[in-house]
Amino acid sequence: MTQDVFLLLAVAVLGVYTLAWTRRLALPWTELPVKTLVATVFAGAVVVAELTGQPVGAALRTAAVVVTTPFIAGPMLVMAMARGRRYALTDLIIQALYWTEAGRAALRRVVVQAALQRGDADAALERLPVDDDVAMRAQALAAKGAWQAVLDVPDAGEGDPRDLADGARVQALLALGRIDEAADLAAAMRARFERGPQRPIGYRSMTLAETRVDAERGNVRKVRETLGQPLVGVASDELYGLVARAVEVAGDRETATRIYQEAARAAPEGRRARYAERLEAWGERVPAASRPRRVGFATPALAAVLAAAYAGQAALDLSLGALVVGQMPMQPSSIAAAFGLGVVGFPFSDAWWRYLSYAFVHAGIIHIGFNVWVLLDLGRVYEARRGWGDLLAAFVVGTAMGAYLTSIAQAGDTLLLVGASGGVLGVAGALLADVVRSRDLHDRALTRSLVQWMVLITLLSLAIPNVSLWGHVGGVVGGMLWGFVRQGLPAWRGTGPVVGLLSIAVLAAALTQVLWVVSALL
Repeated sequence: MTQDVFLLLAVAVLGVYTLAWTRRLALPWTELPVKTLVATVFAGAVVVAELTGQPVGAALRTAAVVVTTPFIAGPMLVMAMARGRRYALTDLIIQALYWTEAGRAALRRVVVQAALQRGDADAALERLPVDDDVAMRAQALAAKGAWQAVLDVPDAGEGDPRDLADGARVQALLALGRIDEAADLAAAMRARFERGPQRPIGYRSMTLAETRVDAERGNVRKVRETLGQPLVGVASDELYGLVARAVEVAGDRETATRIYQEAARAAPEGRRARYAERLEAWGERVPAASRPRRVGFATPALAAVLAAAYAGQAALDLSLGALVVGQMPMQPSSIAAAFGLGVVGFPFSDAWWRYLSYAFVHAGIIHIGFNVWVLLDLGRVYEARRGWGDLLAAFVVGTAMGAYLTSIAQAGDTLLLVGASGGVLGVAGALLADVVRSRDLHDRALTRSLVQWMVLITLLSLAIPNVSLWGHVGGVVGGMLWGFVRQGLPAWRGTGPVVGLLSIAVLAAALTQVLWVVSALL
């Protein structure tokens, strides 16, 4: 499989997920989902043609990459830029890629959602779709504090839009002192949620509405009890603000001041003003904003090591050229680090370190790029839940199990196993073990996504030549085993760092052996 065909395969897989996402943003058969569908089908058709022995010309493959990539990666890029508050850049991307108002409006919803999360009410209102998305308009007006305007927004129909709009209305009613009406609306939201379907957004909106009512009534115990459970998707400053309001109404101004200060410290720039106004009215100090929470370091560090190893691999292969092992021409990097089965003359074929070192050798730039991308996507989630040490342990166990299961399932075959897929899927398996038994609605959604993704990887492993099915399956199995074992280990804070240091030591020992082989080749 050529590099551009592999890239088109990655684009087609990403297109499937982008299509599912864009369908929630726009009506069927409007520009955004249609362009995403056409791009996905085009990329997939070229890949299928190549895999079924109907070679496609280089010009057509290049055209497919150029045409399909923007319309599949574009929506993701808009989301990333919007989260970074680069609103002008998102406007340019949307204008360039989509030509109808329906297509542009669909992606503007992404920008509006990101602006609302940052508390940028003006940016959200400025970019509201022309078709006047009722739920988003209600949320944006609530973020701006235009309470009567929130109540003037018409009904939002059913489903998530209605839940979001009703949540904003509860907030407006409370701000206007109409507590009983707000309580009635919150009760109606709970009744609707219990009738089903029970969606994560509906649960969050209902819980927030009820908690806002409890806070306005000064029911501190109930507010603390409710917010003691994880409420995914709600910013920490908003949670602080609810507790502070409950304490304030209950008459404990000193405690309320401290909690409002924590809210101001944690709030993004767009929401700091509401807490600062309250504190200044009381003559209290407004604290400086806290620094953004540090992103986990192990995931990007591991990705950087994989990338550096690939750079070293490319330099080694370029300097020495192909070498002959037995009667088989082989790249020096594979001789040094790949996991091999049945290769005559393969040095140290049974060495323990090959069960790990193969993760640091890749078949090409697309191969390493795809693995690094998935690692960054899933690794940051698992590292945020468990910590850096657990991430490295999941990678090590998944890598080793991928090679081990391959050696059992394909005993007698002649093959070389390379790539970090086993380790990356080990991280995915550990994450799945972490969420599969959770009752949290967000974790349930994550479980479904992980299972769907793993099924897709399995199908691709079966359909595409030279892709290791058992290496992938072994990675998932190893990761899940580690995930369940980790849950049974002591809750001591040092457990994660200890297993992390052990993982680093094992990987370092394996890579030291690789360098020894490389020195012999040189």
